[in-house]
Amino acid sequence: MRFVLFTLLLLPATLHAQDAERFQRALNAKSEKAMDRWMKHEIHRVRQGHLVTTASGSYTVHDPTHDSLIAFLRRQPGVLDAAWDRCVDKIDIWPGHSTIGMRWRSGDQVIERCWVVQEGIPGTINLFGWRPRVRKSREQLRYKNARECPGFVEQQRKYCEGR
Repeated sequence: MRFVLFTLLLLPATLHAQDAERFQRALNAKSEKAMDRWMKHEIHRVRQGHLVTTASGSYTVHDPTHDSLIAFLRRQPGVLDAAWDRCVDKIDIWPGHSTIGMRWRSGDQVIERCWVVQEGIPGTINLFGWRPRVRKSREQLRYKNARECPGFVEQQRKYCEGR
């Protein structure tokens, strides 16, 4: 009985890992919208980031989250390359944005697509110029949009080599 209870408690933890089979179905669907849905689901799954504790306080970083996602994408068959804009100098305005790019082969063509991720959710809403505070600001990832971006992955490689 204890084994069944223990198994039922651990089953949900195994279901939320990066699913290679689901990724392959999205990759082989020959639809960019399928990849967009997979990426949106994956960003939502890992949205919390990593808490870094220092002597003067703590803060949330998302770099390890992006690194693990890129490492997963690079290991998948059919993916030619993946990168995110780690080496680009960005303005330190909260909430920040990052771009994740991936290049893959779909049939006889090579597709390169980018997904923009917002690194924080403000607690205000915009009502015709009035911004009332309705909740706490959160340090979570949020999927913003996807777009075609030919040459993004190579450009990020060059930026990181130049540093």
